[in-house]
Amino acid sequence: MLIKSIRCQVDEQKKGLFSEGQTQWGPLGHMKGFLGQMGGWCEKEPNTAWILAFWENQSFYQQFMEEEHDRIFLDSGQGKTYDAISVDFFDMKLKHQLQQLASVMETAEVLKADVFNSTLRISRENSSEETILTANGINGHLESSLSDRFQVEEAWRVVRKD
Repeated sequence: MLIKSIRCQVDEQKKGLFSEGQTQWGPLGHMKGFLGQMGGWCEKEPNTAWILAFWENQSFYQQFMEEEHDRIFLDSGQGKTYDAISVDFFDMKLKHQLQQLASVMETAEVLKADVFNSTLRISRENSSEETILTANGINGHLESSLSDRFQVEEAWRVVRKD
């Protein structure tokens, strides 16, 4: 599975516009190979949005990028709402963690995401049992250490539509 981690720096005055733009990504739910997307505002850096998108594999993601991404991005107007963006990719062994991902996508309210030594760990913190998804980095510019919590913005959640 491919995980796309997107972090955007958003000026305080543009947070509402960014959030509105983020709600425009619903068409993702119909894309072949798309598994889900969620995000929210970082606790430690309140002007940073962190979005996590999950794809079955690189091929489906690449097809989306070539065919649909730019249309959705332009229609959302989101490009004018942030000052900086950081995108990283991670690989997760799908068959071992698909059930955990489905649970996180359906019920997570608060997520903790950590990047350390090119490994992404995602923890769900809104239940008595902590669900962890672990993935290895596949691009070279990952921050050596990054950790934050975010309240999942329900309007940003995009689930797979079968």
